[in-house]
Amino acid sequence: MFLQWLYHSTGFGLFDGRLFRAGIAMLLSAGLVFFLMPKYIQLLRRLDATSDFDKNNNAKSPPIMGGALLVIIVEIVSLLTCQMNGYTISTLMVLFLFSAVGAIDDIAKVRAKRLIALGKLKAADYMDKADGISSSLRLGLYFLISFVVAIFCYKFIPELKGNLTVPFCPISIFQIHLPNWAFIGFMTFVIAATANGTNFTDGLDSLVSVPIITSMIFVGAVAYIGGNFIFSSYLHVPYLPGCDELFPLAMSIAGALLAYLWFNSPPAEIYMGDSGSVGFGAAIGIMFILIQAGLFLPLVCVVIILEAFSVLFQMGWFKITKKIYGTGRRLFLCAPLHHHYQKKWEGRYPSKQLLNSKIVWRLHLISLFALTISMVIFFAIR
Repeated sequence: MFLQWLYHSTGFGLFDGRLFRAGIAMLLSAGLVFFLMPKYIQLLRRLDATSDFDKNNNAKSPPIMGGALLVIIVEIVSLLTCQMNGYTISTLMVLFLFSAVGAIDDIAKVRAKRLIALGKLKAADYMDKADGISSSLRLGLYFLISFVVAIFCYKFIPELKGNLTVPFCPISIFQIHLPNWAFIGFMTFVIAATANGTNFTDGLDSLVSVPIITSMIFVGAVAYIGGNFIFSSYLHVPYLPGCDELFPLAMSIAGALLAYLWFNSPPAEIYMGDSGSVGFGAAIGIMFILIQAGLFLPLVCVVIILEAFSVLFQMGWFKITKKIYGTGRRLFLCAPLHHHYQKKWEGRYPSKQLLNSKIVWRLHLISLFALTISMVIFFAIR
């Protein structure tokens, strides 16, 4: 909004350009993270805001809740660089509300760790007390928030009419069209599920950051082109007036996460925590729906999807086999997926840190390949 004010005050067209505002948003977010994160880490260390202890050397682990600062920065930068409309308001609303739910869990984890240190809570009970609210209530809040925002989007974004772009299929030939009730249900599910899946992905140093960044690159490109009548017509992309305001917002998230990697790369100085992973995951979900690319989300966010489904399949298979055989069996050595490979490749590398880095970088490469393939399909093959 600040750059829009500058444009109207000065008449200088550069301040109204989407590319310029997206670049400023990215640089400003990154700059603020670089400037504020060291001080924020020091503050969290003074507050002893960690969730557990390093079992190898009995030292305290890095603090959590790094995502809270990232979300605040993204919200502020987006307000400065984006024009507020249905697209940006709904995305910022989802980001803030889901991040708030995640922050409750982060704070409760810190509290539970302190209770263990004081002898008021047994370590064996930690996993049951680690979350501030039960998993069922937390999922209930996810779906409730998603449902309310979905109704808001359907009412205040005229271009949101239940259309879904199909991979490999030109929009002039075929698009999936969902009736109101089905589209609102689909949107609700995608937002909640992506938030939960992104939370599962946040398990190793920097693992969740790259999938979020690649998702924002895809969203930013599609939003920029989809909001321009000439570009969208040339590339046969759905024309969505106003959706290009998601471009600066997406670049703000990407810039913040790129700077965050400076501190979260192995060995991490700070963890994102639920306050970041849940909020950014929900933002990914709603942004893909808003740009009518919901069916591309599994392609672009393949790592997040694999992590989420590994947990779902593990739990489902365990319950099914327990009813059939009397003893539950597992599909994976451990879930989410990155823990499976930690156990499978245990002893293959000289240290656990090298093992984790190998897993993380291979999943990062998968995210980059998935982004490239998705862009080719969306803008060329389709």
